[in-house]
Amino acid sequence: MFESLSDRLSGVLKRLSGRGVLRPEEVDAALREVRLALLEADVNFKVVKDFVARVRERLVGVQLREALTPAQQVVKAVQDELVELLGGNATGLRYAAQPPTVLLLCGLQGSGKTTTSVKLALLAKREGHRPMVVGLDLRRPAATKQLQVLAEREGIAFFSGQGVVEDLARQALSEARRTGHDFVVLDTAGRQVVDQELMAELRRLREAVPVTESLLVADAMTGQEAVRTGQSFHEAVGVDGVLLTKLDGDARGGAAMSLKYATGQTVRFAGVGEKSSDVEVFRADRMASRILGMGDVLSLIEKAERSVDRDAAEKVEKNLRTGHVTFDDFLLQIKQLQSMGSVASVVEMLPGGNQLKGQLADVNPEAEVKRMEAIILSMTREERSRPQLLNGSRRRRVAAGSGTAVTDVNRVLKAREQMQQVLKQMGIGLGTGKKGGRSRGVGNLGGLGRLFG
Repeated sequence: MFESLSDRLSGVLKRLSGRGVLRPEEVDAALREVRLALLEADVNFKVVKDFVARVRERLVGVQLREALTPAQQVVKAVQDELVELLGGNATGLRYAAQPPTVLLLCGLQGSGKTTTSVKLALLAKREGHRPMVVGLDLRRPAATKQLQVLAEREGIAFFSGQGVVEDLARQALSEARRTGHDFVVLDTAGRQVVDQELMAELRRLREAVPVTESLLVADAMTGQEAVRTGQSFHEAVGVDGVLLTKLDGDARGGAAMSLKYATGQTVRFAGVGEKSSDVEVFRADRMASRILGMGDVLSLIEKAERSVDRDAAEKVEKNLRTGHVTFDDFLLQIKQLQSMGSVASVVEMLPGGNQLKGQLADVNPEAEVKRMEAIILSMTREERSRPQLLNGSRRRRVAAGSGTAVTDVNRVLKAREQMQQVLKQMGIGLGTGKKGGRSRGVGNLGGLGRLFG
């Protein structure tokens, strides 16, 4: 997400770095480029005008801090205003004082409400709650069946039926209380466009059940249309925040950066992939750091701690301390990476992640990871533990067994060697281990580019 904006802003700020003094005309030139970068990212022009004015206000007539160079002061001003522009959010799911918590999702058809319902229910489940999803989209063919299939796959309770949606919502809450489910997600119907019938149904729903909060689910790929949709829903029924879906596919990010200013609604969550785990709290400070090319290591560590098998990772780490990475270790590293979500979502959290994504532009990382896995699984146990055994004939056999070419096998062998070198230099594994603390949890991800080179 935000690739084009991040590239432009990083370039502007990089040109300022290393200068002991910044003349006013240099600051003006930098702010002009910042303005152009935001406009090209499809940010609302009123938002851009206000943003640049506020950055300038922070810089003009302010005494430079001793700890910061002039260029760093510009970076800090831009970062602080980005956080303000994005809404300053750090709030995840909110739970009612008296359960069940009722979360109502609304939005246009095709925005991703159904999959988002399961994603948020899964997030509540990870936080120790017992969620239930309720299918209230009775207009779209097979909508409730889709929700049921997704919910059952993730082990989440499902409820739906036929009739008036307000009555179904009341029945769902009664069932949730009876079965001890304390978090209920209402997946409502959508339309291709905002209409009065849709809004009237949502208003009746809000009056029928005690909604803890309602979230607008908006497609980030629609750009400024998402802003207009947000305004319409907020004015008609009131919403407590926004969840932007498909943000991983939106290289510009204009909707995310315009919603708070244009509608007063904070972007609370971001959908960053197709997996049920690919939803995250939209933390403005961390997102601003990503936009400026500084990465988001804290979120990456949190994701690793949720996903990584500590026992297995510590076993790999013991091997790493001997200076030798077997293919079994390498395979485990790949599986740990897969458990953290899409490769693209992990890469963009790394400092300089946009540049790394540029290196991977000509490959499909997900397909490449699966190809590597097939190659490693085609090796014998002895070959996986002693890679030096893989001579020419063995490599041809592995290639035939995995349905790949010998060049693919050679690339995997080289990737293991390069990863071993990187890990030796950093002295780290993917697990948190007992030495080195939390920061060790993401160290070897810096070698991702070498996996696909």
